[in-house]
Amino acid sequence: MNKSDVLKCYEAGDFFKNADLVGIDLSHIKLAKADFSEANLQLAKFNDTDLSESNFNYADLSNADLSGAILRNAFLVGANLTNANLGQTDLRGAFLGGSTLCSTNFRDADLKDAIIGSPNWIVPDAFSPYTDFEGANLEGTIFGETTPKGVSMLGAKFTSAYLYEVNFSESVYYPQQLEEAITNKIVR
Repeated sequence: MNKSDVLKCYEAGDFFKNADLVGIDLSHIKLAKADFSEANLQLAKFNDTDLSESNFNYADLSNADLSGAILRNAFLVGANLTNANLGQTDLRGAFLGGSTLCSTNFRDADLKDAIIGSPNWIVPDAFSPYTDFEGANLEGTIFGETTPKGVSMLGAKFTSAYLYEVNFSESVYYPQQLEEAITNKIVR
């Protein structure tokens, strides 16, 4: 399946659940409300693609490039985001509960009002990059029931974020970053 095949299927109202779309380039198009649940999207490219309200539940997005994509109110429950690039991505209101985060790039992403509950943090080996939230907007984000491991949150904005049962002892951040957050049972 190539980009034009995907567009034809999308326009016909078809779904991509369980589809094998390894390495496909779907950059610079609109696929809002598409269903990619349980799809194999390893190495896929979604640069600057509108994926608002799309479903990526349990999809394999390892090594995918979603930089600059619009994923407003998207569902990424249980998605594998290992080595995925979500830098400068619009993830406002997205739901990332139970997703796998290992060397995932969220640098300068907008996660305002997103829900990041109980993600599966995997610490990369000594030669791999950390999961990076540097400069990310986490304003109003619900972040809970987790111990972020192998994570850099330097410069992330936590204004009005709700942090509950979060253990930051294995994360890199500035303590003053959490001053404007709403906290409940956190470990620093």
